[in-house]
Order: sequence, then C-alpha cells, then structure tokens
Amino acid sequence: MKIPNAFNDIIKNHLNVNAAWLPITNTFQLGDYGIFSDGVFMQLGNIKEFGIEFDTAEGPDSSINFTSSETSVINFSGGAQVDVIPPTAVDAKVTMKFGNKGSFFVKSPLIKVKVMQNINQIGARLKDTEGWKRKWKVVHQVYHAKDAAIFSTIAADTDLTFSGNVKALRELNLGAASISVNTSKEMGLEMHGKAGIIALGLFKLRWLGGGVRSMDVTHQEIDVLHGEVEDDV
Repeated sequence: MKIPNAFNDIIKNHLNVNAAWLPITNTFQLGDYGIFSDGVFMQLGNIKEFGIEFDTAEGPDSSINFTSSETSVINFSGGAQVDVIPPTAVDAKVTMKFGNKGSFFVKSPLIKVKVMQNINQIGARLKDTEGWKRKWKVVHQVYHAKDAAIFSTIAADTDLTFSGNVKALRELNLGAASISVNTSKEMGLEMHGKAGIIALGLFKLRWLGGGVRSMDVTHQEIDVLHGEVEDDV
C-alpha cells in the first residue's frame, strides 16, 4: 500500500476523517474544494470564489497516538536501559525499533479542530451554483496538530532515537520542539516538531438519478465523508 493511502487509513481509524496530504506542511483551509487522485485530496479552489461565505467555530479538541505493530520502545538513562526515565536523568533517550517496513508512528497530544457552520445551507447554495461539479468535495473541518511526530519506514529493522528534554521524553511527547531525533535508515515520511493540518473533514452534494435532492436544514442532504473516498480520476 502506498504511504498516502496507509496514512489515510490511520487517520480514518483514529479521527474518523480524511488525511491531509502532505501532513502538517500543507495549506488547506475551510471551504477548499477539490477531487481525490490516488487517495490524495487535490485542492482546486475555495467556495468563496463562488461568493459563498460561511461562519466558523471551534470543535472538540482531539489527539492521536498510533504505533504500528512489531514496534518496541526502549528507554535509556546514562547509557543504560531503564523501565522509566527518572526526572534527573542524564543523557536520556527513547529508541523506537520498527520490525516491519511500511511501519508508522503518528502522534500529536493536542489537535485543535475548526469547523464550518451551517453546511446544509452551504450545500443548498452550491446546488444552485452554476459550474459546480458533482464530484467536488468541500473541506468543512480542519484538524490542526501541535507537537506532531509522523514517521513511516521504508525498510524493516529501522530505529528512531529521540533525545533532549527529559520531561518531554518521560511523557513520550516525542514531537516537541525540544526533542531531537536520529534515524538509522532512510524514512518514507518524516515530520517532527512542527504544527499544521493533519486531517480534513469533507462533504459533497448527494446526487440521485442525475439530479440533486432539494436540501433543507431538517434533513441533511449532503454526504459527510469519513475517510472512505474513491478516486475521482
């Protein structure tokens, strides 16, 4: 499985939305619309181009902590292996040993969620918008991750070694900016110590029999997508 598809499966299973690719370094915004190509959301524009404005709100905070199977975590203090890193540790390190190729480590202790309000009414506007394409999806949620650590391996038996701030190491906050990381082999994906968009909530208009159902605020007539999106091209 390709890295974007595998990463999307992780995000879908843990956050119930779609992955933002590339994670963290992208520039996605609420109201962006686009298509899926090879499992990746491709932004084509923003619905504000059609004169459609919307209000925003904050959704419930979230987090993610995923490590692939066949992965071991080993703590070190002063060059010796320890069960728990002590608060006064010297030369503390955390090493993650990935047994399999294509393994992932995805962690963010805090994900702030921003949402588009009144998506039913927005869908109704889009339905009547000249030039709107039925296959276009719209971003109605953005998931902004702090202290993100996202790694995937290319080869089996790959090690990640984290060092630096003892408090962050003890809490396994391995994406903190005060933490340094060394890898034993080339990585397929490597994001560390940054903040940015990790996931997207998407919706599209629901089409039946060649047309769009009329929409109202009582019965939602849009499809909110939960990570299960087929390619459009």
